[in-house]
Amino acid sequence: MDKDISKKCCKCEPYETGFIEACKDRSNCLYGSTQWDDKFGLIEVGKKEFNMEDKKAVIDGVGEDAEIITNAAGGKQSKSPMAMHLVDPYYLEEVFKELAEREEYCDEGDSTCVRVESIDRHSCCRAIEFIASYMQSGVDFELTCAMDCLCNDEVQQVINIAKILQYGADRYAPNNWRLIPEEEHINHALIHLIAHLAGDTQDDHINHALCRLMMAKSTKKSENFAYGAYIA
Repeated sequence: MDKDISKKCCKCEPYETGFIEACKDRSNCLYGSTQWDDKFGLIEVGKKEFNMEDKKAVIDGVGEDAEIITNAAGGKQSKSPMAMHLVDPYYLEEVFKELAEREEYCDEGDSTCVRVESIDRHSCCRAIEFIASYMQSGVDFELTCAMDCLCNDEVQQVINIAKILQYGADRYAPNNWRLIPEEEHINHALIHLIAHLAGDTQDDHINHALCRLMMAKSTKKSENFAYGAYIA
């Protein structure tokens, strides 16, 4: 372990939503790309903005040029290249919990920390872990936790979601997403996160996943659908 990193302060984990005022001093912070705001607490700064011109295709069917399909209710969306929501949620949770833990280490005070270069990957894995937990429990707060993993500033969350909603309104129709069932929003959220982890940059995967999770919180599953259950 790098000695310089071990001496850094890591009182606040990147996936936590509550921070302490002592963190106003950022001089020895492990998560150096953050700053203190008197109203919102710690907020992330200096993150590279998604650049539509810098595209890298790793997974087919997850970019802006994906085929558009329409369901029986009239809901339009990109055709899904995978059925990630049908992966067993217990298995999904186990896999991404283990992947997240690989990016962690204990400091001298025996506190769990995340390597600076792994914060983005760790946050995505934790988000998927929370989504898988929701698929098992149905507890809405699990989706809230997943969203906080992807953006821990609630105001910025709303801004990022609203931008994706504007894109959707222009491409399909305002509130078209309400015609799509919850499980499909979960599927697309998971696909976006998996694509991001795989290094695919065809789309703004993190903010699309964030928006899909908001949509999942606001819609209902298809009749008789249950994650992980066999339907005759």
